[in-house]
Amino acid sequence: MATTKENEKPRIAVFSGPTATIQNSEPLVTSNKAREKYGLPPRSHADGSPMRFDVLRAQRLAVPIVVYVEQFSAHPLERDAAELYAPPDGYLDASGAFHKERRNASDKPVYEITIKPEDGLYPLPYMARQANGQAWEMDGTEKDAAGELCRVPFFPDASRLFEEIDRLGISDEGVGCLLSGKAAFDFYRALPSGGYATGRHAGERTDIGEGDISPESRGVDFFPYRPGYLRKEPPMPALARVTNVVNALSRAANIWARSGSKAVPSSRRRLTGLTC
Repeated sequence: MATTKENEKPRIAVFSGPTATIQNSEPLVTSNKAREKYGLPPRSHADGSPMRFDVLRAQRLAVPIVVYVEQFSAHPLERDAAELYAPPDGYLDASGAFHKERRNASDKPVYEITIKPEDGLYPLPYMARQANGQAWEMDGTEKDAAGELCRVPFFPDASRLFEEIDRLGISDEGVGCLLSGKAAFDFYRALPSGGYATGRHAGERTDIGEGDISPESRGVDFFPYRPGYLRKEPPMPALARVTNVVNALSRAANIWARSGSKAVPSSRRRLTGLTC
């Protein structure tokens, strides 16, 4: 596939609306890794049997770390073609010490990898707990909890969703960046399902907009519909605001595309599609 230059990519506006189901995130449930660390009962299956694995959630590293990955562990048939592979970076002995050369037949061949915060999101166990030290089991602190005791499961705009797809999605050619490799995106919070209860500084914004975002309120500025008993439909004036935003941007995109004016940033002249 030919490489697409950044300035030749179409630019797509992505709007977050009040029923943006695709921007829904599954409940952040405390991992068994954290439960073991803090002496909490492990999460088990409905029949009481232990869970085989923790669910991994995309998260950011705080500092670079070195990890050792077992050679031929990416696919069950890699080892069958071992003669096609370069040697590993080194070996781990029975005590876990790394050596460049094999010292014992039981030493494990490994790749040495330095993973960094700037690499992007990594799938990791979810270690967070509630303020009282108990594990998170659902969006709220307990079943039917009041709104102020519930976390909002929706993204405030689609940028995080797109980042996770770019970082973790794999094409049929075995590579990533499935979205940014095709287009550039602008994110608009027309009437989002998720909002910032404590606000955000302008420099932290991931959407198109200027200035700080003031603290937002559920049912006023954003409209989550999970949990269902707290759902509030947007009032008519809010729905009209969405229509006005979309129409205004659509008109502007058409004007930019026709004008080609140097006074308009190329990134805006190249806006070619809209999605909600």
